[in-house]
This record gives sequence, C-alpha cells and structure tokens, in this order.
Amino acid sequence: MDGTVLSSLEDPALQWPRCIHMSETGQLLVCGYSNNVFQVDGEGGLVTLASDQDGLNGTESVYYIARTGMLIVGHTSNDMLLINTK
Repeated sequence: MDGTVLSSLEDPALQWPRCIHMSETGQLLVCGYSNNVFQVDGEGGLVTLASDQDGLNGTESVYYIARTGMLIVGHTSNDMLLINTK
C-alpha cells in the first residue's frame, strides 16, 4: 500500500506488456504485443497459456474465469478469442 516494489519480471518472451489480470484464484496473467498470454509462476517465471499458434494477434486484454475455465483474450482488431483451459 505504500508503493514498495515487491518484485519485478523481465523475460524476452514478453514484449511490450499491455495488460495484466489477477484472477479470483490468484493467478497473475500478462499479455503484450508478443502475441502470447502468460501466467506468472511462483518463482517469477512465465508459463505460456496461449500464443500466436492459437490464433493470437495483437493482444490487448486478457481475463480468466476460473469457474468455467475460459480465458478471454481481446485483440486490436476488436475480435475476441475464447480459449477453454479445462
């Protein structure tokens, strides 16, 4: 609450971070112009949840719904891609 930096992350796989989302289950999700959606793991590394091979292009936003297992990714072209993670 006082602005102290708790940790930081640098990874060449994440380029131009655009959006972060903390899910209701405590998962930290990050997306950027790298056309990937990542989950930050407990050690500060990245786990790829979706990539351009899944149809991502120009990711702008990310949201995860734990009860349905749906990952919602917004794109620069105003399209949305739904990915079932279960």
